[in-house]
Amino acid sequence: MKTAVVIPSARGPKCLESFIEIAPSNVDFIILSEKKLEKKYERTTEFNDKEISEKSWIFNRHTKRNFGFAYAYKQNYDVMITLDDDCFPTSNTYFHDHISKLKDTSHNYFNILSLFSNIPKNVLEKGARGFPKEIQKKFPIVLNQGLWRGDLDLSATTIVDTLGSKDGKIPPPLSTESMLVNDFVIPKNQLTTVCGMNVSFLREVVPVSPWVYQEPDGDGIARYDDIWGGLICKVVLDKLEKRMSAGSPIVLHDKGGRDMSIDLNWEHKGNAMNNFLWNNLPDLILENKDYTSCFLEIADWLAKASNNTDRVFFKKVSKAMYDWIKFLDSKF
Repeated sequence: MKTAVVIPSARGPKCLESFIEIAPSNVDFIILSEKKLEKKYERTTEFNDKEISEKSWIFNRHTKRNFGFAYAYKQNYDVMITLDDDCFPTSNTYFHDHISKLKDTSHNYFNILSLFSNIPKNVLEKGARGFPKEIQKKFPIVLNQGLWRGDLDLSATTIVDTLGSKDGKIPPPLSTESMLVNDFVIPKNQLTTVCGMNVSFLREVVPVSPWVYQEPDGDGIARYDDIWGGLICKVVLDKLEKRMSAGSPIVLHDKGGRDMSIDLNWEHKGNAMNNFLWNNLPDLILENKDYTSCFLEIADWLAKASNNTDRVFFKKVSKAMYDWIKFLDSKF
């Protein structure tokens, strides 16, 4: 499967080089660069921030990776993977692990043996006593959330107040001893967070893939771009009987130190809207049966929700969603 890896880059080429080293020949890289790469790399296409922002108002420093998704979509890549440039592979099978997930299917039944960490695969697949031997309906997995070790994806309040970190780095033992126990398929009608540091999805998902428009330099809303994008995407996947998995492959996340007061402020400003989405988006009944139409149904719902003074920002989100679909249909 022809695969495009989208990496917004601000910290130099180390991340890119580490993944190029293990990438099979069917994998290309799309770099969205704040600063121009130090040299040219094979199978790598680079766009700078100015070039991206001139294409549409919907692309800024927090949502520019969406341009990479659109470009890969136009170039007919089968799979898109997105990483942050402070992530590094922990296995040479990184790409194989992502692609194998997107070739898999899932059923609607929970295998209670998956709660154990030491069940042999040939026993786990058969399930506990009474688990069905014939499963008639299976659903395609179209999005996979790979996870991380090192700096886990936690909220600013957890990092500062619970863990006592002053620079945003996750202290040990959480950063050194946390480990993945099992892969998991997220059940239908259950929401979860999606983090842009390590995600893969099929080309068909691109219309509902964008990280939601944020405006840190305007309304001060940030830190929810991939989170809200993931919620919207999951609701559409549920409607279309598609599935999302989570677990492997793992990356090492080595986040740089930062001023946590900025993250705290951004999260605070968006917290009420975030709670609103988690508590109300699952109740939205989508009428359409394709990605784009369902996506725009949610955009219309957000426009109505923006009539509340605490949720005015959703009006910009709704407009950005419409402009995203227009952009996918345009020549660029």
